[in-house]
Amino acid sequence: MSEKEIYREITRYIDGDLSKEEVENLWAQFVDNPEYYKWFETELHLRDLAKKASESNIHSIHSDSEHDTPESFWKSSTGWILAVAAAVLISFGLQFFSTGDTIIYHPDSISQIDLNEMSGSDILRSEGDVSQTMDIEINRALASAYQDDPDGAIRKFRALLLQDPDPQQKARMELNLGILYYNMADYEQAKVFFESVTMTEAMNKFFTEKAWWFLGNAYLNLEMLEEAREAVNNAYTSGGRYVDPALSLLNKLDEELGNESAQTEAEMSEN
Repeated sequence: MSEKEIYREITRYIDGDLSKEEVENLWAQFVDNPEYYKWFETELHLRDLAKKASESNIHSIHSDSEHDTPESFWKSSTGWILAVAAAVLISFGLQFFSTGDTIIYHPDSISQIDLNEMSGSDILRSEGDVSQTMDIEINRALASAYQDDPDGAIRKFRALLLQDPDPQQKARMELNLGILYYNMADYEQAKVFFESVTMTEAMNKFFTEKAWWFLGNAYLNLEMLEEAREAVNNAYTSGGRYVDPALSLLNKLDEELGNESAQTEAEMSEN
C-alpha cells in the first residue's frame, strides 16, 4: 500500500468509513510503520483545531468590523491559540513536567528512548495458532504505546509475560517494558527488564546490543557507574550502530571513574 493510499485510509478511518477488517489492516500498518500513526494523530489534531476555530467564529463572515479591536480578536482567538500551543507542546513531549521535580537525570544519559526502538512481532510466522495469537497481542500492546497509553501497554505486556511466551516473544516484550519504564523515569524497573534481555540467547547480537546500550543508560541514571561502564562497553564491543555514542559515553565514564580512557584502550588494541 502506497503512502497516498495509507493517508486516504486514515481519512476514511476518521470519517468512520472503514470496515472492521480495513480497520485491523490499518492498525497493522501503524504497528509496522509508527510514522503512519503520527500522520493519524496529526490529522486528528488538525480536524480538532479546525472545528474549534469554526465554533469560535475566528474568521466569521458575520463579525462586525467596528468591533474588531485587538482586544476582541485576542478574546475570540484565545481558545484556538491555546490549542495550537498545546499541540506544539505535545509534539515536543511533556515528560519533563509529568515525571515530577524529584527526578534527577544523569547529564550524560539519554533522556528518552524513541518508541520506534520498541519491538513488534512478525504475525506472518507459521508456528501454530497459539504462537500467532501471542504475536498479535504483542502488537496490540505495542499499538497502545504508540497511542500514548504507556500504562495500558505495560499492563498488556506484563499480562502476556505470564502466558508462557517463547524466548523471542519474551525478549521483545521485556525490551519494550524496559523502554516504557525508562521513559517514565522508573529506571529500577527498566534495569530489571533490560538485564533480562541481555541474558537471552534467542535474539541476534544487534538486538542484544540495543539492550546493553539502554541498560547502561539506566544504570547511569541509578548512579551505578561501574555497572554502567560495563554495559556500555558491551554495546561498544558489539560493533553495531551504538559504537560512536557508546565510545563517547565510555570516555566520559572513565573520566568520572578515574580510569584510562576507552579511546586510549581502543588505540592500544589496534597496535
